[in-house]
Amino acid sequence: MSVFRRFSNIFQQKSNAALDRLEDPSQAIDLSYQQLLEQQQKLRTALVEASTGQKRLENQAAEMDKRIGQLNTAAQQAMQSGKEDLATQALTQAEVLGQQRQQLNPQIQSIAAQVAKLQQGIQRYQQRVAAFANQREALKASYEASKATSAAGDTLAGIGEHTSDAAMMMQRAQDKIARTQAHADAVDSLLDSGVLDAPLLGGGGNALDDQITATVVDSNVQAKLAAMKSQLGLAAPAAAPALPDGGIVVRIHGDEQYRLSEPARPQLDAYDHRLVDAVRSGDDAAFHAALGEVTAFVKSTGTQLSHEDLSTSEIILPSTDMSLDEVTTMLQQENWMGQPA
Repeated sequence: MSVFRRFSNIFQQKSNAALDRLEDPSQAIDLSYQQLLEQQQKLRTALVEASTGQKRLENQAAEMDKRIGQLNTAAQQAMQSGKEDLATQALTQAEVLGQQRQQLNPQIQSIAAQVAKLQQGIQRYQQRVAAFANQREALKASYEASKATSAAGDTLAGIGEHTSDAAMMMQRAQDKIARTQAHADAVDSLLDSGVLDAPLLGGGGNALDDQITATVVDSNVQAKLAAMKSQLGLAAPAAAPALPDGGIVVRIHGDEQYRLSEPARPQLDAYDHRLVDAVRSGDDAAFHAALGEVTAFVKSTGTQLSHEDLSTSEIILPSTDMSLDEVTTMLQQENWMGQPA
């Protein structure tokens, strides 16, 4: 497995762990209670609508009963007056209206059953909401107490986040002190041996040595001038041409995200192989040389993405200030060193 893919997996794992730490059970409990109340309100609204429909049908049935009675009375009066044709019309209307009235009975009974079912369901749901409300504060109090106890225990055990960060910083400081001390001892040994007593320029050096020295000095001076201009804002880097969607998104750990075109993939793969070889052989100089080159290649070839861009990084590079030991330790967490490249 490549260094790029392994760092991408580690980054995703860290992101998931961060999201898990952001979840707050107290807020989740409050949200669940709010959702229960909203659902209860929806049930009440449905009950009101069903009851309204039932009442409309009942009112319609009452009006039809009243009209049927009026038609029957009119038919009797018409017969008493000897107007049989009018009585026939009134009875016909009453008969038709009576059949329509009978068709309303099943509808009224059905909606009445629905209303009764909703009423029972709301009563049971209200009991659940009340029980949850009673448990909500107790659950939140238990969580707060557990969180406080856990935090205190982590602090006492020395496994808190700040404690771990402090230990890592202390270890890196000790490593730098050890390297500085070793460098000082080496210089002292060279001074004692007389190797460093020869003049740096001119005198005993030949023309080739002078030319090499001058080239190195000029290169160092130009690099320092470029760094000073960048810090003072005297020279802004030329904006890279915008790339269309797609391509390769590369994140430099602790830095920014860049988008490279697809033709850059073979060059990235070549750098990846160099990093793999350096990690496997434990060659710190080769590792940082390859890491510096690929970092410079990404920054010079790619287009820097804005902070609002949420594109997923396909490749994640280690930061240039990470030591080979730190990188090896991270990659060994999942037994990467034993996997084929």
